[in-house]
Amino acid sequence: MIWIVMILTGFANFAVRFSMFSVIRASTLPDWAERYLRYVPTAVLSAIIAAALFLDEAGEIQMWNTTVLAGVIAAIIAIFTRSVIFTIITGLGVLWIIG
Repeated sequence: MIWIVMILTGFANFAVRFSMFSVIRASTLPDWAERYLRYVPTAVLSAIIAAALFLDEAGEIQMWNTTVLAGVIAAIIAIFTRSVIFTIITGLGVLWIIG
């Protein structure tokens, strides 16, 4: 039974991903939908980063810990340098040093 579920899930996953690149998606979205969907990646990434910064291992909110400090320093570096690589290296370095 588990193999049937895994195979069907694989086919469904393939169908969803293939539909984005195939001829099926020949139509365009309305302007209002494209305007709102433009912000979806930013909102999703912000939610992932906020959860990684403010939630501890038990899932409880911690407003101040080492990851928040590393995140604040990385955000400051990102604002001033506009370099993704330098921001990641600095944030991880700070986290490793104080963690």
